[in-house]
Amino acid sequence: MKNIFQRLFALTLVVVAVPAFAAPSLVLISIDGMKPEYVTKASEHGLKVPVLRSFLTKGSYAEGVVGVVPTVTYPSHTTLITGVWPSEHGVVDNTIFDPLIKRPNVWYWDFADIKVPTLYTAARSSGIKTANVGWPVTLGAPIDYNIAEGTQSEHTDKPATSPYNPANILEQLEIHPAQGEDQDVLKTAEAVAILKKFHPGLLLVHLTNLDHQEHVHGPFSPEANATIETIDGQVEQIEQAALAFDAHARIVIVSDHGFLRVDHRTNLNVLLAKAGLIQLGPKRQGEQHPSVLNWQAEAWNAGGSDAIVLKNPNDRTLVAKVKTVLAEAKADAHNGIEAILDHEQLAQRGGFPEASFLVDYKDGYDAGNHFDGPVVTEDATLLGMHGYLPSRPAMRSAFMIQGEGIARGRDLGVIDMRQIAPTLAALLNVSLPAAKQSALHLR
Repeated sequence: MKNIFQRLFALTLVVVAVPAFAAPSLVLISIDGMKPEYVTKASEHGLKVPVLRSFLTKGSYAEGVVGVVPTVTYPSHTTLITGVWPSEHGVVDNTIFDPLIKRPNVWYWDFADIKVPTLYTAARSSGIKTANVGWPVTLGAPIDYNIAEGTQSEHTDKPATSPYNPANILEQLEIHPAQGEDQDVLKTAEAVAILKKFHPGLLLVHLTNLDHQEHVHGPFSPEANATIETIDGQVEQIEQAALAFDAHARIVIVSDHGFLRVDHRTNLNVLLAKAGLIQLGPKRQGEQHPSVLNWQAEAWNAGGSDAIVLKNPNDRTLVAKVKTVLAEAKADAHNGIEAILDHEQLAQRGGFPEASFLVDYKDGYDAGNHFDGPVVTEDATLLGMHGYLPSRPAMRSAFMIQGEGIARGRDLGVIDMRQIAPTLAALLNVSLPAAKQSALHLR
């Protein structure tokens, strides 16, 4: 009898010592600018992407993801890991509003800009080891192994603070970047090394080369098609590294927005300046365009749309004047304006809480940055753009997932981008209280 009690006591100790249920690890890979058709209609475009195509049969996928206002990188990526609109999470555009052009090309780099819990903060609070390679808005983020996004694929300034945590993470990973090295090649190597060395329960990865090629050459251009085929191999490298330490790992592929081909730029600030709503000064040294001395209303570029911000949005006379300028601009078909939303309509869509209007451009047009010269210009240096209203099918992004417990071959239809974060939180057994959308049915 004594031996029986001793054995029962020992078994009790074993049960007590077993940790709480740990979910399989999760790797979230964002392929910036990937339209779902790069995968769902790969054969129609002559694309060889066997790894990405495997998600359609081995996992669950969306035909398209309806994004946020605006459909640009930083707001979208923040919605992907919070489950709420930009007006709620605080990252409302790629770049900050800078009406006097005192700090051009400053992006929403800092984690401090995010106002709600994120997938990685929830995971870390639950004891899950977290890691990141290049996810936007992660400078200073509480991530265990962090290589933060400090610049986008376009030419932008870089923040002054270090993107690394711990400071010597590259040395620990034995990564030594070469000058001018391909960024996706580097990010893939960093992600694989992090998986092999640190075995995180949650890893975020942001690959940007496809977005760059689509901007320069257009969506489904030969250059973009070659890039997605290269990325297919990079996804395979990351997936294999994840499965090597956790055979139950779930791999998630997302993107942030779709793309449209463009050939015209509409410089709305030229019209606002002509209406006396922007006061211009002489050109600064080294600059091609005039300085801004003062402003009453100014267009805030968001790719395929412009948010119109008023210095005093409560001034009814000013609101009426700007409304008239915009209506006249839309009436001229040469300006390529598709729609104008007012503040209330913007609020209903969760975008640009500071803006009084949003101007959405027609296919083939996007927002320019000039304050003088022609209102509409042609520019062959950029042939692809996003940032249009998410209601356009061309702006839909992608979602695919496979791994333990995930239904095989399930078509989820068209989903809301805000559903992705609560879905991933459920898979990790963590809570995102700010996210109100229902999780996707993946089991």
